[in-house]
Amino acid sequence: MRQFGNAREAKEFLVSSIVSEASLEKVPLSEIERKELFFSETGWTLPDMRRVNEEFERNYDCHEYERKIANLIRNARKRAEQTDSEGGKSWSDAIEILSKEDHYIVVMIKQAGGSTRPRGDLLRLVLAAFAVIALLLGVVIVADRFHIDISRTAFAYYFWVTAILFVALYLIVSVVLGRKSANDLLGQIVDKVFTSFVRTK
Repeated sequence: MRQFGNAREAKEFLVSSIVSEASLEKVPLSEIERKELFFSETGWTLPDMRRVNEEFERNYDCHEYERKIANLIRNARKRAEQTDSEGGKSWSDAIEILSKEDHYIVVMIKQAGGSTRPRGDLLRLVLAAFAVIALLLGVVIVADRFHIDISRTAFAYYFWVTAILFVALYLIVSVVLGRKSANDLLGQIVDKVFTSFVRTK
């Protein structure tokens, strides 16, 4: 289930986490530095962001600021993952939402060495690849057992028909439920298939 309804909620969560980490580490963070975390040229930001950004550029060293914030992000995210099982997921969900737009805080998350891809996304990609390989091997085994034509031409035909049907189904689900829900559904299916495969081993 999606934890944040929009970019504002996601950004407020991340900024709050960073400010809390600064307080725990006793790292000075002025009001201007805190507000600068909300900076965005195209996405949601604070009403007085233009004034804040002008003052920030006049009085602060951008590189030093980014290093300080990147360190806080790294520590805050690690603390969240170690303290609460949902902590890491909250960070990933917030980052996923903000990564779709232009937000300064995402730049600093990347500088902190943190992934801006959804949590588990790479694992799902690998599992999906294994699922495709297993499916192709299954087709070959079944075709051999029942003496079905499995020539290169026939195999290519069946493969592309299956791929086109899969893409068409994905697009329909994306239109009906939304892209995020379609991706979540695909991830759940891959996870269940992989779990079932592991249990049969």
